[in-house]
Amino acid sequence: MTDAPYQWIESTSWELEFFGLPNRIPWPSNVDPKLASSDPFEMNHLLDAVESMGADAPEPFGRFLKASEHLDEFGEAVQNSEIVRAYELLEKFDEQFPDTAFALYHRGSLSRLEGDDEGAVELFEQAAAKAPRGVAIWNSIGVVNATQGKRDEAVAAFKKALAVSPQDRTALDGLVQMREMVKLLRNAKDPNSAFYMDLPTFGQMAMRQVQQLVNDPEQLLNYGEQLLREGYAPEAGLAAMQRAVEARPDDARAVIGLTMAYRTQGKLEEARATITPFTEKHPEDPRGFFFLATVCNALGDAEGERKALDRVLELDPNAQQPLGIRFGLNDAEHDPAKESELARWAEERKSWMAYILASNIARKRGDAKAALKWAEKSYEIAPENEDVVLHLTAALGEARDFEKMVRIVKPLVESGKYSKRLNWNYAQVLQQTGLTDDAIRVLRDAAQGEVPPDFKAAVVQTIEAWSGELTGCGVRLEVHQAGFLQRPVLLTIDGEEGGIVLAAGAKVPTAGGFPWRSKGPETRIQLQQGESGGSLEVQPLGAFVVKGIEPANPIDCHIVAQQDGSLLFRARQGNRNLKVGWMPLGLDKA
Repeated sequence: MTDAPYQWIESTSWELEFFGLPNRIPWPSNVDPKLASSDPFEMNHLLDAVESMGADAPEPFGRFLKASEHLDEFGEAVQNSEIVRAYELLEKFDEQFPDTAFALYHRGSLSRLEGDDEGAVELFEQAAAKAPRGVAIWNSIGVVNATQGKRDEAVAAFKKALAVSPQDRTALDGLVQMREMVKLLRNAKDPNSAFYMDLPTFGQMAMRQVQQLVNDPEQLLNYGEQLLREGYAPEAGLAAMQRAVEARPDDARAVIGLTMAYRTQGKLEEARATITPFTEKHPEDPRGFFFLATVCNALGDAEGERKALDRVLELDPNAQQPLGIRFGLNDAEHDPAKESELARWAEERKSWMAYILASNIARKRGDAKAALKWAEKSYEIAPENEDVVLHLTAALGEARDFEKMVRIVKPLVESGKYSKRLNWNYAQVLQQTGLTDDAIRVLRDAAQGEVPPDFKAAVVQTIEAWSGELTGCGVRLEVHQAGFLQRPVLLTIDGEEGGIVLAAGAKVPTAGGFPWRSKGPETRIQLQQGESGGSLEVQPLGAFVVKGIEPANPIDCHIVAQQDGSLLFRARQGNRNLKVGWMPLGLDKA
């Protein structure tokens, strides 16, 4: 029995090697020693014990106690997205307690926030060499490699994490993402009921399920399609489709499903042997000929593909995908020869879709007159078809033919016979031609009643933009391919860096707000991405201009970073939206 405030014990915690400490550590006498091996490790107890030792604290514990003074502040800097400050605090920690997996790991995390994935992995690997039981380290290596498309390296890292902690969800979900495991739910409504299975075991289970469904063709079809869609057990999926076709040899869904299963697994002759009899038995079904064409294409049988596509178009001259393949079109197609060929074919076959494709080619070439001509031809053939009306609306707008827009399209919009897509496209065309007030009225009317929430939200945002109450930034933010902001977005006030509005590492879309005061009716709010003193140069974003301010009262500013890196800005004062705009770099200093 001892009266000393501490005792020496052995701890099994992996965090000790993470911080570069031995496993034999001082521990408060009044604290249960079992807690020294808990996960997470309760560092405060170790620090209390070292502190109680005073000047007698042996190394490395004395140095670690001094270095630990920076840990809380470092955590706050990371949480607040203060990357430069975080680096500075790591340096201070390193000066007093160098060469730790802790510092290497966090430097790797900061490097990734700045977009340096290669450097991050190198630092993570150095950390893992010092602390091989660090599950978070292995998971970080796996996540970065997965983002970079390095599948084998990612799988190896996640498996090392599982070797340490077999039930670690991050590693298990990482292997699911890499299609090394399957995630299943015992209860479809409870995500916590998830369990994981390796692919060979899942494949065996799926094959047994196929055997049990052998007398239920409908369930075989459903299960086979699911397995083939998910791709975890393609052999079982193929077996399910084979047995479904045996039970229903004339079922189009089953035959086409089996054909595509053979095709995706590279069994092309089996695919052709499956779909060809179907086309012979059902010569009026264009689906069979279309899938025969895809198989012939994979086999390199150009003549067979052409004949099959021609038959599809004989049966359905408005089949868009077969038309695109038959005439060799691509997304940027602007060849006038193909336009003329499509227009001739459209006239011969009375194909409104061929006319639309011809019109699209003219639009890509910038020939608004020809684009409108073919759009009108398609409308003559199918005036009730929504795709035709949508295309005609766009062509009339580009040709600036307002008389026909009002005479033809406006009554169709007001009829309510078409989906909200027509209202949306009609409003877009009106706004692009300068009729903003009319466009806003169209959108407001379209958003009335029971409409999907996402459509209503898009209408609100669009009206705000057209009304000058929402603006974008002409400079794209740096967004990591994994979908997070690489560096924070900061205010700049009188040339000095202000507060962080959007944090580095935040998943996009992400939003932030801040108050602002102005001495006059107009103000400029400058923003930048990144902090000075970091490893990357600061990216100035220009300035957002706010007008119509009542100087006595503060304004609330709001910004949103979108997934594509665009930045949106709006401002309110009380219950009133203010007029906003964006001022490009250079001009924002004027």
